Amino acid sequence: MTTIKRLAAGACVVLGLGYAAGSYGATASNDGGVWIIETDSYTVHFKTDAQAGYSQIIPGGGGDSLFGAGEGRNLYHSANYAGWSDWGPAASAEVVSEGSELVMQYVMDDGNQKVYHLTATHWDGVPYWRHQLTIEARGDLPSFGDGHEPMVEPRNAAGDTNSYLDWTDPFAHVAFANPNGYFAMYTETGAARTHVWEADGRMDLVHDSVAETLGAGDMSSELTFYLATAAGSLDDAHALVDVVTNVPTAVDAQGKLTTTWGSLRTR
Repeated sequence: MTTIKRLAAGACVVLGLGYAAGSYGATASNDGGVWIIETDSYTVHFKTDAQAGYSQIIPGGGGDSLFGAGEGRNLYHSANYAGWSDWGPAASAEVVSEGSELVMQYVMDDGNQKVYHLTATHWDGVPYWRHQLTIEARGDLPSFGDGHEPMVEPRNAAGDTNSYLDWTDPFAHVAFANPNGYFAMYTETGAARTHVWEADGRMDLVHDSVAETLGAGDMSSELTFYLATAAGSLDDAHALVDVVTNVPTAVDAQGKLTTTWGSLRTR
């Protein structure tokens, strides 16, 4: 069984995050049931067929995807209520707004009693994006109890070159990295975990502590968490926690903004 590497975090880094001239605004296009989201910092694919969710994560710089398995099962939500139920196909997926920020809205039905309403907001100039998730109940159930919200399974055949680490300070976050870069998730309200699993490992966020009891027809409170990818290391993923909740300042299409977040404190 693969032993997950735990690497020491703690370098001061300077993140120069900017808008490139002629590359203003995140964009979305639909290619045969796969939404391709492109910013100047990353490209991600969101697959709408079962099992819906992100199927490719490509850091900026022209490297390879951090996710394998083609357009397969890589990032999804799963909950154990009346048995395990995962995201099925997307009931709908649409672009809500474009411009200074790209807002995508997805609706996933788990085929049981939960409907997931997900709003994803993407920006140029930063390596992270935001998820806002609510649960629509079709019966009596917990909103986020006993589950993976979300689960990440790279399935990239990288084996021991996938290194994982999770942190609790200043709030929970988790990442994996390999020579292509890192992918990370951050939550201010939940917990983060890594798992020895098959050859490539996996990781998840857990939000049991904010679970609500819902009845049929109820909508849960909104759950917010953040995702990020870049051609960097686990140290870089950890350092990003200081800025990941910031909403970037918008500029018009004629402008060119370079935002230097500064030297982030050593952990």
